[in-house]
Amino acid sequence: HIEQGGDGVFTDFHLGAAYEGPPGHVHGGVAALVLDHVLGAAASSQEKPRLTGTITLRYRRLTRLGSLHAEARITRTDGVKTFTAGQLADEDGVTVEAEGVFIQPRWSRD
Repeated sequence: HIEQGGDGVFTDFHLGAAYEGPPGHVHGGVAALVLDHVLGAAASSQEKPRLTGTITLRYRRLTRLGSLHAEARITRTDGVKTFTAGQLADEDGVTVEAEGVFIQPRWSRD
């Protein structure tokens, strides 16, 4: 469940063994999926959906399984492109940083 808050969106959730990559830690692909979803939620609205154009990830350190927090916000908009930034964190702080460009598809433009 993603919530609106401050100048963006956030979610608090728990990942267990099904999401494990390195022993005791979240698989990097799962971290990417979570951040793509949260960045997209920040970029989109019911009236103006936006789809992933690019996403860039910086894995700062391993993400431990367990209670996690992800957040994202819009950094700027340029025409049909919306630029976002976000992060994934465990109890000790940020583990993955992300930036994305999301495009409003032709079929949803005015």
